[in-house]
Amino acid sequence: MIMKKITLLILSFLTLNSFSQNFSGEIEYKYSIIPKEKSQYIDSIMELNKDVKINYLITDSFYKSTKYNEGEYVYSYTYDNISKRMYDDYADRAYITYRDSRKANYEYYGSTILKDSTEVISGLNCFLVKYDSEFGDSKSYYSDKIKVNYESFKDHKIGNWYEKLKEVDGSISIKNITEYEKYAEVRKAVKITEKPLGSNYFELPKDKIIVASYPALDKKVELIQPTKEQIELYQRQIKKASENLNDGENYICYLSFVLTKKGEVKYVEAYKEGSSYFDEKAVEIFTACNFDFSPGVIDGRKVSSQTYFPIEFKR
Repeated sequence: MIMKKITLLILSFLTLNSFSQNFSGEIEYKYSIIPKEKSQYIDSIMELNKDVKINYLITDSFYKSTKYNEGEYVYSYTYDNISKRMYDDYADRAYITYRDSRKANYEYYGSTILKDSTEVISGLNCFLVKYDSEFGDSKSYYSDKIKVNYESFKDHKIGNWYEKLKEVDGSISIKNITEYEKYAEVRKAVKITEKPLGSNYFELPKDKIIVASYPALDKKVELIQPTKEQIELYQRQIKKASENLNDGENYICYLSFVLTKKGEVKYVEAYKEGSSYFDEKAVEIFTACNFDFSPGVIDGRKVSSQTYFPIEFKR
């Protein structure tokens, strides 16, 4: 009788422990676009994202989300709670940027937890949470079986991450739906693998420099007053390139570049490509003018950072 009680006690303990321990492992998500209307614009978005998968690694204090398109690495963001930074790495960039996770990136209005609204996803019973923010509506499904210690992500305000985790007792999103005007974006877990993850899983590439992102700066990069010669060269080249526009037309190109803490300009490129001719001209003109800038500042110290520079062509 005593042995039976001990056996039941041990089994009870093991069962409780398996449900309450913090999750550490890998979640593979399938990404898809659900159209709300038919248009060439929606078709192009669906074509670009027809074979997107997201690999998500998470353990207490760390996570990394990696996006693949047709098996090719596209982008990843990595967080560690020690530095309180989120690192963004794009496959086609020679540098990595970091954000301060303690600075919120959008306004969050509220949420509604619907424990009775359930769905079975990847074999897990999940409950629904609806969110409202300045970007619109979204909803996520969570399982009580997949949890992390939310206190290990304290002060993580980007994406309202800490507060979201806290209100669902550390549960990780198994399915997420973000609503846009013309389509919905769906991320759904298709495979969940529990395994221990050391800090080595979250190491950054060694072959790229790491710089501050524009939002991370306390004081932004500033253009130093150009010389008369620089201004004249800029105006002359803008006017000449603008001859390729029709009367009344204009085109704005936003350049992205890295300014080192020593004031050196590196990696100039069009931030969002539109017209290849004007994007190329913008880079050419910017480079020829050789403008000087004062570096961005964080905590009173000059830092290397990514920044932007608009160039407008008009006729």
